[in-house]
Amino acid sequence: MKKISLILGCLLLVISTIVGQSNKDIHLQGIARNEKGIIVANKQIALRVSIVMDSTLGDIAYQEIISVTTNVLGLFFVDIGAYETNKIITIGDFEKMNWGKMNYYLKLEIDPNNSLLFVTAGFEKINYVPLSLYADKANSITSQLPIEQGGTGVTSTIGLLKLLNVDKINNTPDSVKPISNLVNISLSDKLKKSDTINLSNRINQKLNLIDTLKLSNRINQKLNISDTINLSNRINAISIVPISTSYGIYYDTSKQSTTIATATAIKFNFQQFANKISISNNSAGYPTKITVIENGFYQVNFNLQFIKTDINADELNVWIRKSNAGYSNTTLNYQILGGGIKNNIAGVYFLNLNAGDYFELFYSIKNINSNMVGGISSSVTPSKPATPSAMISIHSLN
Repeated sequence: MKKISLILGCLLLVISTIVGQSNKDIHLQGIARNEKGIIVANKQIALRVSIVMDSTLGDIAYQEIISVTTNVLGLFFVDIGAYETNKIITIGDFEKMNWGKMNYYLKLEIDPNNSLLFVTAGFEKINYVPLSLYADKANSITSQLPIEQGGTGVTSTIGLLKLLNVDKINNTPDSVKPISNLVNISLSDKLKKSDTINLSNRINQKLNLIDTLKLSNRINQKLNISDTINLSNRINAISIVPISTSYGIYYDTSKQSTTIATATAIKFNFQQFANKISISNNSAGYPTKITVIENGFYQVNFNLQFIKTDINADELNVWIRKSNAGYSNTTLNYQILGGGIKNNIAGVYFLNLNAGDYFELFYSIKNINSNMVGGISSSVTPSKPATPSAMISIHSLN
């Protein structure tokens, strides 16, 4: 397997409005190359993007997984924090991040084979985008800020006086400022002894021994041993509900053929493992319909082997149909080489499915000589098991 490396492009702030809702994100552009520096073009890869706090070894504040396809120049584009259907957010909330609190670093990981085995491609410190995102909070700042962030850099009035070089000005203190006779008379009336004695008597009446004894007795009644034992039993009765996992692996070893430019469902006659996932026959009687019984996000991986008998190349299209309707943006295009070469086709999808939904994997070709073919097991050293003509796996991500 070729090692894939990434060269990060540029980071810039993108402000987009979708259906009247403001959605700010960070636009990431990268180039995928192999270990020889050759551009990897027209290949679907999975990326895991993390925003790390304080340093490259800090905690993850936000993380998302997204599947992208490089173009003919090896370029790929990711909008970090944007709302997209083919994206899974695994940690944090992008819109609730406090960009003014600390430094942040961008960590990029790549899975060149879409198998959730990520390899770190590099770190980049984020310098300018957080300041743009933090500008929205400028009007709501209530505490003092350091000078480098536009504040005074002080935390007290005395410090501000020194900063403005006015700390030597001697004003008359409040304790010696004159007040009028009317103010003195008003204050004396409000604080005369008769008022304070009356208040003291009222407080003593409310806090007599009888009242405190009644309160103590009521507290003791609420916290007797029967109450605490009952609470303990209720806590002990709480059981931990395990997280359910849905998965399934299906394959086929037979030769599968179709006519030119015809949408054809791929058959999977054998089940390897399955839990809360099932497969059933379509209207033609072939096992093609994979059904889930729980709501959730699912990852689907497939592998196909094609052989074309003549020397010319062929075009292969693969896509998903959900409940007999095409699933948006799932068509993948491949080239099949001729001359009896074994063409291994692989891809990955992320699907949002409801309980009872089913999907099928479809394909079409442009040349009748292209067939899906498996391989038999071999006892020749080294011995090898058989090669399926088609294999598909599905598992829940939540």
